[in-house]
Amino acid sequence: MGELKVLEKTYRKFISVGLLMLLLGFALLIFKPLGRASLYLGLIIFALAFIPLELAKRTARKMAMVAFRGE
Repeated sequence: MGELKVLEKTYRKFISVGLLMLLLGFALLIFKPLGRASLYLGLIIFALAFIPLELAKRTARKMAMVAFRGE
């Protein structure tokens, strides 16, 4: 049960970071506070946001495996 709690905390951290990065990327693309540089920076942040989201997906799979084993 302890492993499941640790995985849940890790999942929440990854999903939060990924969604905040997506939000920041979209905000830069929409509002363009830095002019043309906002477009490039927004695209880079948007692309990098998928790394923590992928890690969150993998953590969720581990959580499911632990839960199904019943440990």
